[in-house]
Formats: sequence, C-alpha cells, structure tokens
Amino acid sequence: MATPVMIITGTSKGIGKGLAEYFLNKGYRVFGCSRSEATITHAAYHHTALDVSNESAVRLWIRTVKKEGGRIDVLVCNAGLVESALQMTVTPGDVLEAYLKTNVAGTYYVCRETAKTMLLQKQGRIITISSIMTRLHAPGTSVYSATKSAIEQMTKVLAREMAPLGITCNVVAPSMSPTDAAKSFGPEWEKNMLAQQTIQRPITTDEIANVISFYAAPESACITGQVTYMGLVD
Repeated sequence: MATPVMIITGTSKGIGKGLAEYFLNKGYRVFGCSRSEATITHAAYHHTALDVSNESAVRLWIRTVKKEGGRIDVLVCNAGLVESALQMTVTPGDVLEAYLKTNVAGTYYVCRETAKTMLLQKQGRIITISSIMTRLHAPGTSVYSATKSAIEQMTKVLAREMAPLGITCNVVAPSMSPTDAAKSFGPEWEKNMLAQQTIQRPITTDEIANVISFYAAPESACITGQVTYMGLVD
C-alpha cells in the first residue's frame, strides 16, 4: 500500500506542528508550510516557507507537492491568525484585512489548488479548521469568528461541488487548546473561554487529530459538508 500524502498548512508551531508530528508518526508523508522555516525534523516531512495569502506562491507549492508526492490524499487547512481579542469598536481596519487575507483568502487558495489535483485523481479528503468561537459569540472575537464562519460556509459549498467525484470536505472546530496564541491573551481570558465550553478543559492536539483521522478514513466516504464542534454542545 502506498504511503498516504497529506498537506498541512501552518506547521511551524501550535496545532499545525502537533498535527504534522501526529500524522508523521501514523505513517503519512507530510508536506507542510508556514511563513517561517521548518521546526520539524523527520525523513517524511517536507517544508516550504510560504504565505498562504500569496495566490501564485500557493499555486506553485501545490503543483510541487503533487510532483514530489505523486498524489495528494488529505489536505488539512490549519494556517490562520489568532492575534487579536479586541472588541469591534476598537479593531482597526488593517487587523480585519490581515485576518481576511490569511484566514479566508489563504484557506480559499489552498483548498482551490488542492481540489484541482483531487478532481483529476477522483479521490481525496479536504479538512478545514474552524473554531467553536463561531458558536460562542464571545466579545473580542468579531473578526476571528467572522473569518472562521466564512471557512465553514466555504467548505460546505466545496463539499457539494466535489461530491460527484467522491471527494469529501469537512470542518473540525476545536475548543480552547494550550497554544502560544491562546496563552498570549492571558489567564483571565483563557478562564472565561473555558467557562463557556461544555467540556471545560483545554483540548489536546491528539484529540483534534483523532477527528481529522475519522474524516480522512476510507470508511468516511459518505460524510461530507459536516462541522464537528469539539468540547461544545451546539
């Protein structure tokens, strides 16, 4: 059986790095990217320094992955900004634009270019990463939540478009995880967020990877356009 090929964006730290390490240990060949250089050393890991909001760079990267990997079995669109917890009235326009470029346009470009390859293969799994913030409506998350909601809707539309050729598209929406980005908002913010969750503890990368594994499995071929909210009753 051929080694499965997975793309994961945003692999230099946090959830993305943890996911890459998890799937490398599961026998995947992983192609990762981030704006910074590689922080993972593994024979089956291939890293590209890349800004996902750069359309032409994304197009070239996906073509390179296809050429080097031979195919693309699974895409995990994880790259995203989590840098602001400002209320809307004091959020400057450049913050909004930065989030739209990375979280929305970046996800769009990577999904679009990968989908082109999967259409030719007539097989593949696309998994995007959202957040339970789209359901909590927490103060200070207007920009972040809006971009994650856009990702959910984008994925559902893509699921309908790709279904005739057996390609599934689903969303994983994690709850609070102990990343550097989450910790940067301070312990009080983290405490408030956990209090709004049904399961009031930080989620682990392995738990996120477990849901991704479910969506990526051959047995999940009839599951598409779904959003799994982790740690929350929606």
